[in-house]
Amino acid sequence: MSIDELTTLLARIQVLDNRQVDQLTIEAWSPLMADVPYAAAVDAVNAHFRSSTAYLQPAHIVQGVHAARRLELPETMSPTAPDSCEPKRPHRWLADGTCMLCTTRREVPDA
Repeated sequence: MSIDELTTLLARIQVLDNRQVDQLTIEAWSPLMADVPYAAAVDAVNAHFRSSTAYLQPAHIVQGVHAARRLELPETMSPTAPDSCEPKRPHRWLADGTCMLCTTRREVPDA
């Protein structure tokens, strides 16, 4: 996510929960949100405020994005991850928790 997108996202959050957003806030959130796509972050923010009264933190957004990605996985993906694709061949994990060599997936730890 770019700084401009992050600034827009924080402005959206500010309107919803009346937090104070300044340059230090943007600088603190920037490395935490760098690899989060803006549209996915907006969806996660909206989902958070629809279902929670907890004070929104970057981790809530990352968890929401990961949860949405898991829901998008094909139903043919296995729910748990065996130790390897086939005997003596390790999985090659992608960031979303899927193996690039087979149809196995694992839980992605929420940040």
